[in-house]
Amino acid sequence: MKNAIINQDAELLKMHNHLLTGDNISECLTCGACNSRCTWFDGAVDDHKGPIPRQIVRMASLGLERQLVDSGMLWDCLLCNRCTEVCPMGITMDVVVRKARSLDMAWDLVSGDMQKGIKNRLELGDVNAFTKEEFVETVEWISEEFGDDVDDPDAEIPYDREGSKFLYLPNPRELGLNLLHLTAMGKLFYGMKETWTLSSAHTDVTNWGYFVGKDEIARKMALMVVEPAEKLGIETLVLSECGHGYHVLKVLLEDLIGRKPKFNVTSIPELALEYAKKGVLKFDASVHPYTVAYHDPCNLARKSGVYDAPRELLALCCEGVVELSPNREDAICCGGGGGMIQDSASTKIRMTTGNPKAMQMKAAGLKHLATACLSCHRQLGELSKHYNLEIKVDTVAAMASESLLL
Repeated sequence: MKNAIINQDAELLKMHNHLLTGDNISECLTCGACNSRCTWFDGAVDDHKGPIPRQIVRMASLGLERQLVDSGMLWDCLLCNRCTEVCPMGITMDVVVRKARSLDMAWDLVSGDMQKGIKNRLELGDVNAFTKEEFVETVEWISEEFGDDVDDPDAEIPYDREGSKFLYLPNPRELGLNLLHLTAMGKLFYGMKETWTLSSAHTDVTNWGYFVGKDEIARKMALMVVEPAEKLGIETLVLSECGHGYHVLKVLLEDLIGRKPKFNVTSIPELALEYAKKGVLKFDASVHPYTVAYHDPCNLARKSGVYDAPRELLALCCEGVVELSPNREDAICCGGGGGMIQDSASTKIRMTTGNPKAMQMKAAGLKHLATACLSCHRQLGELSKHYNLEIKVDTVAAMASESLLL
């Protein structure tokens, strides 16, 4: 960073210091507490040296946006906000990094996969270019087998049913690589004995506009969920197990679209637990006769405050639940957050960013791990294979479906 010129008129600097906390980078004490919390493993991967949180904030506060973009730290950051937990001034790292990512000069650093996915989402409604026709064909095919799965010939996987109580918003993987997960979620809804539906108008819980820091893109993607849901007249939007999808549609939604949606928002683990507490859903813990460790997804837990529901539901479905150490607010990121796992070229990097998680998994001494985010699920499974941990990774809702008593 030789001959850097401080630019107090920089666009990035003007984006900040509008809130009491979060974007208040001018109040940084340069204490370095944030650096001690970053879980990037010691060691570089090719030209990726990892983020230095304090340096990111200082470069932003001095208007050194060109140098910050060129440093490569913006996309090495996992947006996990673990550093934020100890900031005495309340500076929120994902806010700082996302604003820097939103700069026009930073667009070329967005992976080709993510650029293509955003284009697909805005034009076709799905990051994988999954069309409405393909959606209908897939759901109707799954529905044909669903009656056998629940031993009820009248059971089905419904879609576009107006006035249903629940609308389930799946992850794209559930309509492509992991159809069994969608069937499993269907079993939970069947057990609740409530009306529910999917929507052919939107098949995607993800919001990649959040990753690139473009609020206008994030807003458009959010409205692609909100408007069709309101048209169906549903009572509650139920989100698939997706960390950032939950954070955007539950925590950030009103600010993004400028109003409250005409429905409630919850996640499938939260809803399943609610119906278990009502005595409607019952589970047989003997289906999973072993102890399971729970991994806190950063977006779901630290950034959205969902800690207990997944643990409580998991406890109903297995022999017992134990904690990784550290956990909850101090939990270690899986290593695939911030949009990294959405980049098909990131595998080598992710195995390094995920090393602290892998070592934590190994230290737990268990053979089973569960989480409530499908991105974490994928990353943790790849870590288990890469580091020869021999740990089976499940999602909480999938385990609940497997142990459901019908």
